[in-house]
Amino acid sequence: MKRTDLGVILLTSLIIISSISLTLVGESRPDVYLSMAILIHFVYTSIDYSLRMRSSLKVIDIALFTVFIVIVTIRVLMILNII
Repeated sequence: MKRTDLGVILLTSLIIISSISLTLVGESRPDVYLSMAILIHFVYTSIDYSLRMRSSLKVIDIALFTVFIVIVTIRVLMILNII
């Protein structure tokens, strides 16, 4: 099995494990699941650089970072009772 294939399988497994863990603790907000998947993507691709070497993730990274910032901004505004 190629190193890239193994990296994709491991990344997918980590996201599935975190989703199952969130489900087991009773989390029901979809933004939490998405935020965790985005964080796992960034942490894993920072550790295992083989995925970045094989494909251009710049556009995907910008899109995911933008979505993450929007989610965090909305959550902060909700906590501050602005929205």
